[in-house]
Amino acid sequence: MAADRLSAGLLHDWANIGVLTVIFALSLVALAAGEDSQLHSVVIAVTVAYLISDALWILLQPDMVKTPKSVIAHHIVTVVVIVDTLEFASHRVNASRALLVEVNTVLLTLRRLLGRPWWCELGFFSTWVLIRLVWFPILGVSLLASTFQVNLKEILPPTVAAVMVQVKEPPVRAYASTAFAAVVLLQFYWTVALGRGFCKKPGRKEEKGHSEKGPQPEPPAGVRLPLLAATCGVCIAISLLRFLGVSSEMKMEL
Repeated sequence: MAADRLSAGLLHDWANIGVLTVIFALSLVALAAGEDSQLHSVVIAVTVAYLISDALWILLQPDMVKTPKSVIAHHIVTVVVIVDTLEFASHRVNASRALLVEVNTVLLTLRRLLGRPWWCELGFFSTWVLIRLVWFPILGVSLLASTFQVNLKEILPPTVAAVMVQVKEPPVRAYASTAFAAVVLLQFYWTVALGRGFCKKPGRKEEKGHSEKGPQPEPPAGVRLPLLAATCGVCIAISLLRFLGVSSEMKMEL
């Protein structure tokens, strides 16, 4: 019966799929509601709560993910980018714009769990290119232009300038725009790594190690840590919603 127990890693994967699907859906609805919608504040509150609670979960049970340090570091950088939107309400729409990427993260996890079905592969690679390699650079350049007060219409061809995002005043804080620029560069690094993964063949050393040690067993799923992370996330989300001044008027937008 021990082999049938849900592993901590699998529980974490499905929890992430659920939460990130909600974040993507909220971002999409918020963008449809307009740049000044209070739904953008909801997106920010839910996302920050997720990032902090997930980092806490991984910190307490690091062996449930392959690269705990890099995941936690990514969460920290994302929070740094979002801090600017906590300060300036006019910038909160930028969080929803960036968080559209979570649909790709969901597909990334699903393709691994489901054995890479064709529909998942199609969705994953198409959103990877459209969001990570096209949309993210557009948004990143627009945020940097806001920070350094650069008029993109004066330096870019008209066809390119037309697709840039109009970021509202005041200028985006330098720490936020440069941190997001680093995230954009990371997308291209991951793309290269993804391409190498298709071409790489398992070496003798890897095959030998696999035959000698076999697959490492994953830790079983518990209840305390997920509940602790969920409770932490709910408390953070509620606190942020109050801090951001989300009122009952938001119901009118729905």
